[in-house]
Amino acid sequence: MPNVDYEAVKVGLSRVFAEMHVEVPSDETDLFDSGILDSQRLVELLFQIEQNFDTQVNVDDFEIENFRCIETITRLILDHRNAAKLPQLSKVGGSPN
Repeated sequence: MPNVDYEAVKVGLSRVFAEMHVEVPSDETDLFDSGILDSQRLVELLFQIEQNFDTQVNVDDFEIENFRCIETITRLILDHRNAAKLPQLSKVGGSPN
């Protein structure tokens, strides 16, 4: 059974690219090698990801491999969502000791 969140994020990213007036032939298309993403469009994409997916992209995420294609961007967004769902020990009164 396919992961509903995964498919929803992929569809959402396709919509973001359409709103940016960018056509991406497939989810595996290399966005840099194909010339679809350049530095200006990458900045716009980062803004759109933060706005549309309520996900903050951290400096640690600024690796080209994370934005290579829709598949890798989807995994990055889902990784952020999953990390946000994990309880922080300091917030629940626990201690790592």
